[in-house]
Amino acid sequence: MDKLSLNMYYASMIVYMIGGIPLILYTLIIRPIAELYNEPISSMVSPVFGNYSIYLRNLFIVSIVIVTISLVLYLVAVYRAKHGKKKISTFTVIFPIVLYIFGYALLGVSGI
Repeated sequence: MDKLSLNMYYASMIVYMIGGIPLILYTLIIRPIAELYNEPISSMVSPVFGNYSIYLRNLFIVSIVIVTISLVLYLVAVYRAKHGKKKISTFTVIFPIVLYIFGYALLGVSGI
């Protein structure tokens, strides 16, 4: 990989790690706990978050946007490396794809 492609690859992984925070919060912690309550989520109000439904929707949107930005950076980095005839290992290409599939699957399963 050339230096710019390598930097973009690392940047995509850093953005994914940062995006993993709202992703994990939404899909594995906050959304499942909200589903445990007996009242509808749209009627729940929190002194910290305000309307809980709006907070969950915004957290979902932030997660989608950050993971998508990371995916775009990754695709550009791999394209530049392949287009520049640089050698890139199979593990370097496959591992982030597994991460993106995992992230989008979590978001898809949890829904809005």
